[in-house]
Amino acid sequence: MKYARLVVLGVALGAGVLAARIVMNASAPAPEPVASAPIPVEKTEILVAAKDINLGAKIAGSDMTWAAWPSNAVPRGVVTRQDNAGADEAFAGRIAKAPIYAGEPIRSERLINTDKGFMAAILPKGMRAIAVSVEAETTAGGFILPGDKVDVILTKTDEVRGVVSETILENVRVLAIDGTTAGEQDQKNLSPKRTATLELGLEQSEIVAQAQQLGTIALALRSAQDSSDDAEKTVRRRGVNFVKYGVSSQANAQ
Repeated sequence: MKYARLVVLGVALGAGVLAARIVMNASAPAPEPVASAPIPVEKTEILVAAKDINLGAKIAGSDMTWAAWPSNAVPRGVVTRQDNAGADEAFAGRIAKAPIYAGEPIRSERLINTDKGFMAAILPKGMRAIAVSVEAETTAGGFILPGDKVDVILTKTDEVRGVVSETILENVRVLAIDGTTAGEQDQKNLSPKRTATLELGLEQSEIVAQAQQLGTIALALRSAQDSSDDAEKTVRRRGVNFVKYGVSSQANAQ
């Protein structure tokens, strides 16, 4: 009987010790993970815009800065300090032919290096810039902005038909409204009684020049979906008779 009591006491004591150890292990702080050393990332310095640069703006040295980019994420064609350390000085004075935003890499093909005016620099080869006088009621209420595409409508008085209107050119790019080009506009729409500068070929420029003498020019704003760069460009619907070197003819707008 005494022996049985000793056995029971021993079992109880062992269970108590085991329970105490379990509690101590559960409350003990977990071992701190061993921090692994960071993997070094190779960096390359590239030339970026230090602030927003508007289309047509002349770039100053303070408009550009060098920024470290992960080498495996450097875009193709950007200017790196390793290959062209003096690019920031070389690009100073050039003209931006597209907007460049702060932090965006600067590419040489987006800059114009010329002593000519901005308008002459951005005109594609073979194209001309011609200004036409327009008013609010003939420019979609002032909502035509530089960079938009328009149709050119001539309204004139005909001896037989009276007042008639006809579309003489289609899908024409507006280069500027007065002296404001795309990127320089600081408001939603421009006020009326403005001069619109259009991008035209030589023969198309002659058509518009004479059309202004025949009547009133109106600009019809085209939908963005109907005026992409790969859409049909500047097609004349009806002929405009004009005289050149004393010979009367009808112009074709290609």
